[in-house]
Amino acid sequence: MTERMLESFRESQNRVASMALIHEELYKGSDMDTLDFSAYLRKLTADLLASYRVGNDKITLRLDLEQAHFDMDTSIPLGIIVNELVSNSLKHAFPEGKGGEIYIGLHRTEKIALKAGISGESVDCESGFDYTLTVADNGKGVPEETDFENADSLGLQLVNLLVEQIDGCVKLERRQGTRFILGINVKNGVKT
Repeated sequence: MTERMLESFRESQNRVASMALIHEELYKGSDMDTLDFSAYLRKLTADLLASYRVGNDKITLRLDLEQAHFDMDTSIPLGIIVNELVSNSLKHAFPEGKGGEIYIGLHRTEKIALKAGISGESVDCESGFDYTLTVADNGKGVPEETDFENADSLGLQLVNLLVEQIDGCVKLERRQGTRFILGINVKNGVKT
């Protein structure tokens, strides 16, 4: 089997594992309607790091997560999004065994833009939503010529489709590595 085929199998396996982990975490908890998404992110990212870091123990993971409980309609797409973004960092950001850090932050935000009456088209991913999810690395960065909203890679296509599915927002910053910032709204009744 070629290296490319092995990589495709690993990516598929990790996508399935991220969904299976959601169901595992859901059935552990006492509330069957929502998932402790912060606990889920800790487990998912540890599994991804173990899966991709073979031969490179110089990559570290820094988590800055507020506790949040999301329903399944939000948790499953977000889990796949995080899986794709972290996998991309692990595969591409740190070539030839170079070290670095992957950061994941989940924070409740105030809907500043909405409170100020700003229209949806100008709402920023960081201020117009209930939560901000950041996935960043200090690696080599996404090349300027890569249009992530119209990417050829299945992973980035999935990210864009799933962000749209949850009526979220995503933006890419290309400073000192790569930083994806996602704006997430949650349905009424979801605990924080």
